[in-house]
Amino acid sequence: MNGMITDFLVVADQIFILVLLIAAGYVAVATKIVDPRATRGLSGLLINITLPALIIASMQVPFTTERLAGAETLILATGALYVISFAIAWVVSKAMRIPAAEEGVLQFAIVFGNVGFMGFPVALALFGEESLFYVAIFNLVFNVLVFSVGIMMLTGGRGERFDPKLLLNSGIAASIVGLALFLGSVEIPSPFIDSIDLLGGVTTPLAMIIVGAMLATFPTREMVGNWRNWVASAVLLLAIPATYCYLIAPFFPDPYINGIMITMAAMPAAANTVIFAEQYGADSKLASQIVFVSTIGSLVTIPLVTTVLL
Repeated sequence: MNGMITDFLVVADQIFILVLLIAAGYVAVATKIVDPRATRGLSGLLINITLPALIIASMQVPFTTERLAGAETLILATGALYVISFAIAWVVSKAMRIPAAEEGVLQFAIVFGNVGFMGFPVALALFGEESLFYVAIFNLVFNVLVFSVGIMMLTGGRGERFDPKLLLNSGIAASIVGLALFLGSVEIPSPFIDSIDLLGGVTTPLAMIIVGAMLATFPTREMVGNWRNWVASAVLLLAIPATYCYLIAPFFPDPYINGIMITMAAMPAAANTVIFAEQYGADSKLASQIVFVSTIGSLVTIPLVTTVLL
């Protein structure tokens, strides 16, 4: 019991560092030091510049058969996680009798966690730099699914067709380039890799500040009033990682890979859920509510889940 409490405090300490960065972003917008409209520009900087740099830098590691085997295991585990997540999201939305107009948003939020903005910083805090290689590969699968199946979920039945051009984005491109360099044992020479490292290093504080800034733009009372959002958030933050731990993890004996997978499964709803909902004519207000509730809840559940399940 004492060991579990100690583990919880160690994990909570790492998460609290990230919470302080989130608080800095919240205060910056709440006190009007930063214009709320700047959040979208900062998000663009993160998604298109600093995060791709972090992905490429994290994959600049020596090629080993162990890492390759770990990457293969993680891809299989990620596929299994998303199959289970899709099934759970469908069952939950039907059980709660979600109106058809809201169903796609709720399912999208449950399936697609914030593995880009929060996944990298949390994995870095809990598992160290080695984990970023695997988180980058997880994000490659995430991006392919979110820009294909995810869009279909939000547009369900409205005749919107999948556009393959959507897969030509910076996150997927960086992952493919990084993976190709890893497989070919190609090292990026200095000073280029040094610059990429510096850019990538900005990602963690910038991502957390953006999350805080985003939360400050939501009217709190309006965000917490819908009971369905609490249920969806509990499923996303607790049921999904627990399901992975007890149903999927036994098939993959690598505890390190499973630790990363459980952590990714414990992420709150993706920050871009709101942007996708607006872009594809879904309920953006509901998307905002789920992102808000799940992000606030994750500050408690991530330390809890990673302590109990890892």
